[in-house]
Amino acid sequence: MSHLDHTDPLAGLTARPVAELTAAECAAAMERCFEGYIVPVRVTAESWERRFRGEHLDGYASRVYYAGDRPAAVLFITRRGWTSRVGGMAVARELRGAGVGRRVMQSAIDDARARGDHALLLEVIEQNTPAVKLYDALGFQVVRRLVGWRWTPPADAAPSADALREVDPAEVARIAVIEGEAELPWMLAPETLFAATPPARAFALEDHAYAVLSNPDAETVSVPALVVPRAHRRQGWGTRMLRALAAAFPGRAFQVVAIVPEELAPEFFVHAGCERASITQFDMRLELISRT
Repeated sequence: MSHLDHTDPLAGLTARPVAELTAAECAAAMERCFEGYIVPVRVTAESWERRFRGEHLDGYASRVYYAGDRPAAVLFITRRGWTSRVGGMAVARELRGAGVGRRVMQSAIDDARARGDHALLLEVIEQNTPAVKLYDALGFQVVRRLVGWRWTPPADAAPSADALREVDPAEVARIAVIEGEAELPWMLAPETLFAATPPARAFALEDHAYAVLSNPDAETVSVPALVVPRAHRRQGWGTRMLRALAAAFPGRAFQVVAIVPEELAPEFFVHAGCERASITQFDMRLELISRT
């Protein structure tokens, strides 16, 4: 790594704001820098744009770093109001362990402070010990653990008699604003859900339960939202929604990736027959100004 200065791991690298790059260039850089990550990262230009549009990417706060003409690191910053979030940070395999990640993160912190942001957030896979240690050393604190769930409909399950009604995903987002839990993680928040567009699909069950599917044509369908209005909770509507989805999409498994607070409705998931995923995340926060 002779191109790296001993006093500044970013010496010899050039940085370009994501706003100056195409979605295809950003997707390729993300795949390269996440190569060998704890979970496989597969991203296309379309999926990159769709994901970060919903997360409110700031194209000028986000950067791709290059060593020559090859991506060396990526930093994707999302922003809402006075809060920023690291939506993704990774370093190319050959540059890991040289302090590049720490320097990239410190630049993100410095930039957030300079903007006047009140806090900087991120999620990190709990099992990724080096990353957790880095963020802890930079002052981030764990707010909560985030978990995922997977549900495979039993082969001998009785057919559901409930009929689903397809609705606009934005309708579910509006309901989530009113009926959803407060202080949800960034990826579960209604602000993210409002950006859901086809191929995402949304369904209602007698106006008592709502669900959004982000990839309805996949073998394992991701469910980024399952909302039961407060007046109808603990009456079995969430389970009925899952069964109705299984009937509407036969032969599929369903999953919620690890973005659900550990304390959010674990009894429901267990009662419905869901299996908790082995991968978990920490939701972390760095206060940039005093709350007092």
